[in-house]
Amino acid sequence: MPRAYRDEYERLLPLVEKPGRYLGNERGALRKDPSTVRLRFALAFPEVYEIAQSHLGLQILYDVLNRRPEVAAERVYAPWPDLEALLRARGLPLVSLESHVPLADFHVVGFSLQYELTYTNLLTMLELGGIPLRAAARGPGDPLVIAGGPCAFNPEPLAPFLDGVLLGDGEEAVSDICDTVLAHLEAPGRDRKDLLQALAGVPGFYVPALFTPRHHPDGTIAEVAPLDPSRPRVAKRVLVDLDRFAPPPNPVVPNVGVVHDRASVEVMRGCVKGCRFCQAGYVYRPLRERNPERVVAETAALMQRTGYEEVSLLSLSTGDYSGVNPVLKELMDRLAPERVAVSLPSTRVDALSPRILDEIRRVRKTGFTLAPEAGTQRLRDVIQKEYREEELLQAARQFADLGWRTLKLYFMIGLPSETEEDVVGIAELSARVAAAAGGRLKVTASVSTFSPKPHTPFQWAGQLGLEETRVRQSLLRRELGRRKIEFRWHDAQLSLLEGVFARGDRRLADVIETAQRLGARFDGWSDHCRMDLWTQALAAHGLEPQFYLRRRPLEETLPWEHIDAGVSKKFLLQDLARAVQGVLTPDCSIERCTYCGACDFEQVRNVDYHPEGAKGADHRGQEISRWAELAVPSDDAAQPAWETKAWREIRTRVAQRRAPASGRSVRPAATTLDRGVGVPPAATFDEAARPPAVGDSADRPRSGSRGGDPDPATDARHDAPGDGNAEEWLHAVPSSLTPAVASAPPQQRIRVRYRKLGPARFIGTREIGNVFLRAARRARLPIAFSHGHHPMPRLSFSPAMPLGFSSDDEYVDVDLTALVSPAEVAARFAAELPEGLEPFDALEVPRTGPSIDAGITAFVYEVDLSSLAEPPPPEAVAAAAGRFAGGVSLSVRHRSRSGEKTVDARPFVHALEVTGPQRLLVELAVGPAGTLRPGAVVGALLGIPPDVVPTLRVHKLATRFREPAAA
Repeated sequence: MPRAYRDEYERLLPLVEKPGRYLGNERGALRKDPSTVRLRFALAFPEVYEIAQSHLGLQILYDVLNRRPEVAAERVYAPWPDLEALLRARGLPLVSLESHVPLADFHVVGFSLQYELTYTNLLTMLELGGIPLRAAARGPGDPLVIAGGPCAFNPEPLAPFLDGVLLGDGEEAVSDICDTVLAHLEAPGRDRKDLLQALAGVPGFYVPALFTPRHHPDGTIAEVAPLDPSRPRVAKRVLVDLDRFAPPPNPVVPNVGVVHDRASVEVMRGCVKGCRFCQAGYVYRPLRERNPERVVAETAALMQRTGYEEVSLLSLSTGDYSGVNPVLKELMDRLAPERVAVSLPSTRVDALSPRILDEIRRVRKTGFTLAPEAGTQRLRDVIQKEYREEELLQAARQFADLGWRTLKLYFMIGLPSETEEDVVGIAELSARVAAAAGGRLKVTASVSTFSPKPHTPFQWAGQLGLEETRVRQSLLRRELGRRKIEFRWHDAQLSLLEGVFARGDRRLADVIETAQRLGARFDGWSDHCRMDLWTQALAAHGLEPQFYLRRRPLEETLPWEHIDAGVSKKFLLQDLARAVQGVLTPDCSIERCTYCGACDFEQVRNVDYHPEGAKGADHRGQEISRWAELAVPSDDAAQPAWETKAWREIRTRVAQRRAPASGRSVRPAATTLDRGVGVPPAATFDEAARPPAVGDSADRPRSGSRGGDPDPATDARHDAPGDGNAEEWLHAVPSSLTPAVASAPPQQRIRVRYRKLGPARFIGTREIGNVFLRAARRARLPIAFSHGHHPMPRLSFSPAMPLGFSSDDEYVDVDLTALVSPAEVAARFAAELPEGLEPFDALEVPRTGPSIDAGITAFVYEVDLSSLAEPPPPEAVAAAAGRFAGGVSLSVRHRSRSGEKTVDARPFVHALEVTGPQRLLVELAVGPAGTLRPGAVVGALLGIPPDVVPTLRVHKLATRFREPAAA
């Protein structure tokens, strides 16, 4: 039986910034009986909890694996640097969240590779988990280390660390992997090599050890030679029908705030819009949509089970989902009375029907995002971004008319064939969008650096270097500042590293390991990325970033050419040629097949819910047309109102094309692409775009600023860091539709008394309100809300305890809009709250009576000194308590609203008694001056160093009231 480290971790958690990251006691978390499990599978995400737990793919695999009774899937995420330091100092391993078992004790460790700058975190997790870093060094007792996700389509920089890589969709493949590993475990005498050979036979599974790259003297790839010539390439796995797997019915609901703190439902996978810079749009083909009628039913049920206040309809382009209009209409009708918002990532306003736009008028809006990507129409045509400028301006006007107040525009710099005109065009277009809204929208231009990705038409293009990126950022800072447009930019150093690893080869594995040994961690965070370490690591292995950022000749063998992502090289070259001419590639779900190679037209094909469309696809619109028509009735029988505007427009074009088509005029590209692909991104960007000489204040960037006029005081800071990807995720503003529902008046107030024990003692004050609100939603309690633009739930808690304190006596007042017995309220909460939050009593109190805070006179605590690494001797504890009882004053630092100062603890201490060899009872008064922390009192009494005080185990025994607050 593997050893669990739960107690050891609990002793560490008071010392870390956010202990809630490491609890594993969330709603939906599963802990299986070890005696019933034959395979332990760790789902690993090399990022911090707040980002990792937001990822829907991980939730899907967690559900799929745990449906198998013989498999236990558990989660493990990258520890933040504070916990990593503690683990190393105390010789403790990295463990899973559910059972607190070390990574080395799992049979399979599967990493999700979402972003290139998490690679050092992966090595750190292996190292802390007790697993050899290199696959070649692992023996029969070590776990199988595998990976999947978008970065898996070029896994070469990580290949020496991975036993295998799953390419493509995981729902079915992960079960095949489990079956293969179980068969290996139960077949004595088979070694690790046998297991890898067996896994290589699983469709979509790539074993790096079975391929050997060979290089030319100049460092380019000569070939990637397979050890088995009959398997020269590995093709991705495709889930042919998304409806085979319903969304996870009981996803993990975090207790702490995460990046995407909402329920998520995937409405479609794949995208055929063909944006030429977008790797996901190519590697996740073909298009597969989920049944819209089922989406509504499953989403409504999901919201009842999770208690979330918001649901996100996820896809690469939700605005192109054929059922977006009826789904949105039905969900808004169902969820608005429950005060649940619908979030629409990647939604184009032109997808929404007039009837839906009218519906949106009745909801409260936060912010909306649009992604023009390029500042000029010429460059948008090059990259296959179908937005026309008038559509953007019309969208801005509509958003303003519908009540939105903020609009974020996403752009890229460094796109192939970019000129200075294109860069300045970002500022000009942003200003025109703001003007179109009549000043009613606060417009932000968010600009990242283009990084060419494998398996796209631009995989051969060059990427900007550091200085070229900063030149463009400086120009944009000036031009946007002059136009009063807020500016956010992506950190140039992070973009450079992303570009290196996105198209890297196996030689970079040594660089990653060296950088990790030097201390590189969380490289996607601008304040954690150490470019000096990466420079040192690259130099140590004789590699230059420019080698990986350079333009690739079309005939060069690329490091990932043995990986078959479904889209043929022939098609990518054809699409590149169209990019040179600025010609758009048609939508193959509606217009016609483009023969990209993703479909076999037998099992694998586009699956959508359009009424009709391109040949070769599975159009299922007739299955839901009656339901959709009832949701969004048509005024014109010939044109279903529920379909997207884009579908109707394309079908109109197709009909017109059946007559001799005139075709739209195509603007020529600013330059032509040579046989090596395209101009280097900066080829036509002239001297005028370079930073002016010091002293020309017109182009001086701002330190930490995002918009407005340039600040002349920060001339030397032209390389001020921008956001990293992690910060961008944390700052993301969803395009959400929040129902504006009239607040029913409260009818009663129930005061619930509860315990806060075990892992729940590390749920912070800010999170506890969300935990109770979501539990109330799941329990179907009629919670009352405040009035105003941002209605808040009427929940009022007893004063917050310091993080890590447990308690037998906490309170929350709950205002309800309908009468419910106190006992039932307590019982409903008890059934829905996470482990450690235990309601045990409730009573009705007058709604006009005093608040919980107003009636409290004192708190009674028990302090356990045995939790200290070096507890004081019992006689020393008794002597200190005796001195205090004798009237000695005790100076303690006291923090109040007016600041921190030193006070005498004696007036606050009602009682201080030794109740055991290592236990003290402390009763502290609560009054106009506030109260003291028991740890501070005991620390001062016994001379415990301030950095050790947080490790004291403090338990609240009672809350004293002027009048009884509970029965």
